[in-house]
Amino acid sequence: MPALLRLTHRPAAALRLHCLPPGGSGPEFYQPWADLLPPTVELYAFALPGHGNRRDELSLTDPSALTAALTSLTHDITDARPFALFGHSFGALLAYETARRLRRTAQREPALVALSAFPAPHQGDLDRLLAVLLASGLDAFTDLVGPLPAELLEDPVTVTRLCTPYLADLVLALQYRHHDEPPLQSSLALYGGDADALVPPDCLESWNDLFTTPTTPHLFAGRHTYPLYQTSALVQQLAKDLQRAIR
Repeated sequence: MPALLRLTHRPAAALRLHCLPPGGSGPEFYQPWADLLPPTVELYAFALPGHGNRRDELSLTDPSALTAALTSLTHDITDARPFALFGHSFGALLAYETARRLRRTAQREPALVALSAFPAPHQGDLDRLLAVLLASGLDAFTDLVGPLPAELLEDPVTVTRLCTPYLADLVLALQYRHHDEPPLQSSLALYGGDADALVPPDCLESWNDLFTTPTTPHLFAGRHTYPLYQTSALVQQLAKDLQRAIR
């Protein structure tokens, strides 16, 4: 089952930020954020089976079962502080569905849902992305994770091990079915890379259909992996959006 790891211990912080890792990744993706977020934010990240340090475990590929587990971990009845969800790439889909399940089961929504580099699931952009990922093989894999050393790509065993958690997330996304519900009332923030070939900036706009608080996507220099290279700028913008959401 997933686990929720606390990356900064700030019990006096005004808000909890729960981060969903991108495809195939673990909570270590967000560890660099710990020293960049203001002291008003306590940082958490989800550790998913089959990802990161849990690579030897079986991945969860049932989107409903996974978001149910994420919702249970997010809804802490002993902690009355507002909370926010952030998801990059495949993590954005999980963040969105976790927010919707929280509303259905706990009658509580995040203060902010921040979504990065992933198309809204109610239109054809998600289907097109999945088709590209299926058809492009290793080219799409390196678009998702960034360039890899040539010697790694020459070893079929290594490639298989590297690709397995990403393929599991692709299976999860392929099994996902969007069901219409009223728009979320959470504040919305949208982020993307200005040169992202997988999720072009105009794909982000349709997320506004699914929230009552439309916003303009904030773009950063880079491709799909822009958070790895624009970490400070992204976290600074996210901190501003979090502050606005709880104001």
